[in-house]
Amino acid sequence: MLHIKFWPRLIYAATGLFFDTLVMAPIIVVSGSISSGYNTFKLTRFWSNIVSFFFGITVSIKGAENVTPNTSYIITPNHQSHADILALIKVLPTPFRWVIKRELLKIPLFGQALAATGSIAVDRRDRNSSIQKLKEGTTKLADGMSVLIYPEGTRSPDGNIQSFKKGAFMMAVQTGIPILPVTCNGAAKILPKKSLAISPGHITVTIGRPIQTTGMTEQDVPELMERTKAEILLNFDPDYDPFKKS
Repeated sequence: MLHIKFWPRLIYAATGLFFDTLVMAPIIVVSGSISSGYNTFKLTRFWSNIVSFFFGITVSIKGAENVTPNTSYIITPNHQSHADILALIKVLPTPFRWVIKRELLKIPLFGQALAATGSIAVDRRDRNSSIQKLKEGTTKLADGMSVLIYPEGTRSPDGNIQSFKKGAFMMAVQTGIPILPVTCNGAAKILPKKSLAISPGHITVTIGRPIQTTGMTEQDVPELMERTKAEILLNFDPDYDPFKKS
């Protein structure tokens, strides 16, 4: 049961999330139908900035120089909690589309907005269908637009980095598009998995060195997964304190 001390922050955050989504979702849907993916992404970033304010989340980024402008990447961050979703939208210096679970599209307004951003929705219960959706999603990797896939597949139960799934890496070797490893620190403590105990804090997003995939084949996928995980772990701090005053 949620401790009473978390209720004021939860109510405040939920109210901000509700009204921000209520206003911004229709605008994002319209933008997605008449405008470019870049403009729609900017609107999504505006939504994230407002939600982050109500959640009390601040974010900083390191390694932005590792991103080449107007270059497409397959972005592979670790996934600690829902809080790192806000952080990535806020600060990653390249526009991207999400790979999401199909069930999210059923959420009123929010799901419609997700669809309008060009998100790639997969059914995690159907491996063959998911593979096909990822293959179709390669058409969205063009003109500097990237795709973000959580290689762990779901949020970590304890904040530590879990084993990786192959989807992101199969897409990388099939397209020759580089992997962009990203490390998030702090999100797990700000909003733990399966908890509503939101605590204001600071998340650090660190971009690692891109990993080139040109010329790779499916046989190279296991090695690519290991290289990516090693790069993410290089910047991972299990003792990171998001509540420490700088």
